[in-house]
Amino acid sequence: MTVSLIRYDAARKALAAAYRVDEVKRIHDKATALLAYARQAKDFGLQNQAAEIRLIAERRAGQLLVGMEATGQRQAKQRGRPQKESSPTTLTKLGLSRDQSSKWQRLARLVDDATFEEALSRARDVYGELTTAGVLRAVKEVMKPAGTVVEPNPSVLAEALLRDIESANRTVNLEEAVRNREHLNITLRSKLILALKHAAKEYTKYGEQLSDGFKGFENAGKAYQRVVRENAEKIPDPDIEEKRRLAADLKSATVREISYEEAKSVIVANEWLASMGTTEFSFGLFFGNHLGAVVCLGSTAGSNVASSVCGVEHKHKVAVVCRGASLPWSHKNSGSFIVSAACREMTKKGYNIFVAYSDPDAGEIGTIYSSCNFLYCSMTNPTEQYRTPDGKTHDSRQVSGLARDRTGGKLKYKRTRAEQKAILIEQGCEFFEGTPKHRYVGIFGDRRQKRILRSALRWPVLPYPKRQQPTDVPPHTDGLMPPAILTAESRSRLVSNI
Repeated sequence: MTVSLIRYDAARKALAAAYRVDEVKRIHDKATALLAYARQAKDFGLQNQAAEIRLIAERRAGQLLVGMEATGQRQAKQRGRPQKESSPTTLTKLGLSRDQSSKWQRLARLVDDATFEEALSRARDVYGELTTAGVLRAVKEVMKPAGTVVEPNPSVLAEALLRDIESANRTVNLEEAVRNREHLNITLRSKLILALKHAAKEYTKYGEQLSDGFKGFENAGKAYQRVVRENAEKIPDPDIEEKRRLAADLKSATVREISYEEAKSVIVANEWLASMGTTEFSFGLFFGNHLGAVVCLGSTAGSNVASSVCGVEHKHKVAVVCRGASLPWSHKNSGSFIVSAACREMTKKGYNIFVAYSDPDAGEIGTIYSSCNFLYCSMTNPTEQYRTPDGKTHDSRQVSGLARDRTGGKLKYKRTRAEQKAILIEQGCEFFEGTPKHRYVGIFGDRRQKRILRSALRWPVLPYPKRQQPTDVPPHTDGLMPPAILTAESRSRLVSNI
């Protein structure tokens, strides 16, 4: 047995026996220093051992902090407020920052010992190098709920077909073949020409069939989500009577975490965006054995957004409600019921701040979030977007990603953002300012947590927006904002332009 292995075993035993945070902190700091040395020395084995000890120390310190809070040693509480004590144990005395304390407690609450060990083992096997990010990804994989068998859904199949048709790899391969057409085998070139001509005829035929009788989102003052729901009601369902009977009230309804595949089968078919977005966690509302509603939560668009809500010290507590849909037969309050229940469940994973957006272009004002007691935090700043010649709209943040190509592990080209934007404009792309979205924030947890986070909220809190009646609003001229969701401010601006 080597010296490093002996020290590794001793460190694990010391952590298991430690009952004071400062003891664990010393082991954590030594492991951090050893990890830096191992990286410099390129000792992969020692590096993983040091990283594992550091992770175990972080989780052990989190367990002790949770225990100290529960017993009143660190932060005694009375009716949700901290009690004043003569000599309380503070984070400063323990040598910890608020960020460390919060992250480590979250890691302690997230999983039990067996699940954590399994996540360590899986991260080591999958990623080789053991990192905190890799372990957290492995924790999510280990904790992923076992999904039931999901029946093939026409909308899911269509979404997969769309990805295949729009495959970037296919386009790149075709462009490469065209550039090198003189070098192609004559037989292969002939077959490729015939295949493309046949595909063009087939696509034209199927496109005409799909277009027959098709109606998109008509501008009738309805939210797009409502249009999707009303269209879904027309689809025959042999179990509709049983489902409606079970969904008559919410007393017997249950909410539990579901797999990505289960959520996708509902979201793609019943959510107007028809995509999963940044989904990391999914929850389903069940009436008996029937899944009646789904809500998906994920990460915000960048760490800057998370930091801007309640500050940097609380950014790791932020999640975004990215997708949600309820089936036509489910209870009328299913949406607000599952959003609130899912946010409460997410507090067990260390998330307490939930950001949600509503798109005015889709006829949304966020009624479901106001019914869940979310705070309305004004509208977002308009973001730059661009539209490609084929009609697709993209966020301009994607321009930076297009400015370099590392496919195959090699840097093929690197441009500035301005250069890439100029190329896109030459290709026929149109840049424009997007419509601001309604922004909501929900704060969940115990009374103390909600009080702290509410006082830390940096976004302005305003009265809820109200949906205007179409008869009270003058006709719109831009074709973007349905008249049913114009606010008083936007209505006055529109009147002045007429």
